[in-house]
Amino acid sequence: MTALTLSTAAAPGLRADAIVIGVGKGGKGPVVAPGADAVDKAYDGRLAGVLETLGASGAEGEITKLPAPAGFKAPLVLAVGLGAEPEEGEEYGAEALRRAAG
Repeated sequence: MTALTLSTAAAPGLRADAIVIGVGKGGKGPVVAPGADAVDKAYDGRLAGVLETLGASGAEGEITKLPAPAGFKAPLVLAVGLGAEPEEGEEYGAEALRRAAG
């Protein structure tokens, strides 16, 4: 049986099968969603570029797997597309987040 656990702990120290992050579809390519700062920092702030190189766009329902950066206890980062990046001051819709979690 699959088990999902939400955590507010720092991503590098989590013991899990994968770290799941959200990625939005921006005007110039994928955009790392809020909450993935530690993961982006571990990729030297270039996570969006790495995802784009792998063919990710951030489209809703898209999934991109990549190896976790050095120092992470989880072996895998799973980037889940959330669809169009929200306008400034807005957030991703509840339905897009629900679908991404599924």
